[in-house]
Amino acid sequence: MRSQLELADGAAALNQLLRRGRLPLVWAVAAGALLLLGFFRSVTDAQFALASAVIIPVCLVAWAGGFAHGVAASILAALMWWISGLSAIPLHGTPWILLLNGLTRLLTYLFVAYLIARVRMLLVQESERARRDMLTGVLNRRAFHEAGYMEAQRATRYQHPFAVMFIDLDRFKQLNDSRGHVAGDQALAAVSQALSRALRVTDCIARLGGDEFGVILPEIDWTGAVAAEDKLSAEVALALRDFAPVSASIGIAWFERACPDFEYMLRAADALMYRIKGDGAGGVCMQHYPIADPRQAVTAERLSSPTEIRRQSNVRTLSSGMP
Repeated sequence: MRSQLELADGAAALNQLLRRGRLPLVWAVAAGALLLLGFFRSVTDAQFALASAVIIPVCLVAWAGGFAHGVAASILAALMWWISGLSAIPLHGTPWILLLNGLTRLLTYLFVAYLIARVRMLLVQESERARRDMLTGVLNRRAFHEAGYMEAQRATRYQHPFAVMFIDLDRFKQLNDSRGHVAGDQALAAVSQALSRALRVTDCIARLGGDEFGVILPEIDWTGAVAAEDKLSAEVALALRDFAPVSASIGIAWFERACPDFEYMLRAADALMYRIKGDGAGGVCMQHYPIADPRQAVTAERLSSPTEIRRQSNVRTLSSGMP
């Protein structure tokens, strides 16, 4: 697993360096290099074999843009080699030999471009697998914390509201013991599918381990968060209908002003989830925080909140008041 993560990190770093947003720059560098190599070959009467050096720009373009761009770079490289060799025909052979050599090089460049594009695709797939939970298909803990850090930084910078959910399945071990691990796996998959149906495509859903899930809701106002809670609770309850006695305890922390410390905001949602468990499990506890302040400890016993929504056993209350 460690080697898989290291491979994914390497692929991500290279993709960041040569991401598609920089494709015009990669093309400019590659075209410049090809023209420079062609000029050098022409002025030296093709005395130097530059076919191997030409592969480098082709590889860069194929990696950054895929096989289609690699084909275009391969054709450009072969044309460069053929045109720059015209001046050396009297010294080294007839035009048809030069053309045949050019076609041979074109096929070589195309093959290399295909291999590079294929390797990149496999690395991207491996990188994505390393970020996904194999059972449910949602993000894993590592990817969730990475996404949470980036979203928290962005929410803080632009002063956008931010919400975090922590979901724990109650009595999940009883399901495994009574009906087997297959039923437990099916319950986890059903919950992940319910979360995907209930939430926006911009929200981040992850299985944090065992029977725990986390959700990040960036740029969502309080009304939207309450609506998301309504829909999510209904979807999760429906998904768990066939997996008695399992229920879900859900803690939702909504911050009017986020902070860069994502771990603090996640702990707030976790504490709210434990408040529901302390009251008997199976329900939702949602709180409105005016500001995320990492200097203040967050526990299940004390939560600074002007507004709290709690739902348990289909009963919902709304309370207000300063801490």
